[in-house]
Amino acid sequence: MAGFQPDVGDVHVDALLTNMSIGYQNKRYIASQIFPIVPTNKQSDIVPRYDKDKWFREQMKLRAPGAPVATSGFTVDNTMTFFNKNFALGKEIPVEVRQNTDAPYDMDRDATRWLTEMVQIHWEKQFAADFFATGKWGTDFVESAQWSDYAASDPIQDLRTMRSNVLGKSGQPANTLVTNNLVMDKLLDHPLLVERVKYTGGSVTEQMIAQLVRLDRVLVGDAIEATSLEGATDAFAAIWGKHALVVYTPSAPGLFVPTGGYTFVWKPLVGGGAAPWFIRRITDDKLRKDTIEVHTYYDQKQIDADMGEFAASVVA
Repeated sequence: MAGFQPDVGDVHVDALLTNMSIGYQNKRYIASQIFPIVPTNKQSDIVPRYDKDKWFREQMKLRAPGAPVATSGFTVDNTMTFFNKNFALGKEIPVEVRQNTDAPYDMDRDATRWLTEMVQIHWEKQFAADFFATGKWGTDFVESAQWSDYAASDPIQDLRTMRSNVLGKSGQPANTLVTNNLVMDKLLDHPLLVERVKYTGGSVTEQMIAQLVRLDRVLVGDAIEATSLEGATDAFAAIWGKHALVVYTPSAPGLFVPTGGYTFVWKPLVGGGAAPWFIRRITDDKLRKDTIEVHTYYDQKQIDADMGEFAASVVA
């Protein structure tokens, strides 16, 4: 007996779904949140600094009646500079591609999302390479045991010690913890932390860890990057290593405000938006194509290495 006539193949031609598609993006970026962003009017300039030693050295002198007042002073350092380098990337859209594009694809929207992802991955990789590695913050801290060793380690005490070490070197206690997703997973299940909430009915959270260690915030880097060659089998790796950085950073930049680092952004070119980058479209009538471009002008700069302390490979 013949099958149903007409069958599915006769009445339906496969087409692109218009209400969904499969795309990939990292969920949480942190590089632009670690150091305060300083908008600058010039591409390069000097970062004025005072000499730390003079501001922590007590120099008051006993004065006898009628005697002159002993005088002293402080020094300044104008040797540190920044230069906002331009990093950019473009996505070409020929007019033929634009006209032949079917929903749910949208070349302008998709290019904008892709370029935004590219610039954010760039920022993450640059910060992790420059400041989330050994030897970047003076002498690295060595924990009592890796925090994944639940029997021997005490991450609460280790982080408090790192915070205090920053205070002892700079006069400012560290207020921020930067780590990665694997480290945070181990901390959330650590028996010493679980014990703290056992009778409250709650669970260990990033906010609770910050409170226990006397920090203001915890930033967890989740972002991954492709490490395989194009065309080869996909391979991915975490951008942020299994490390921990405690650092002092103010909520906003300002005069006479110390910090572990600042991120300088050239505002006249980047613009006044919230993001430290901008996206534009350039039309080439001769070649009949548009190019969507993303640009960022910035310099992530360590200001005082004493205001941070780094611990490498804190979990196995």
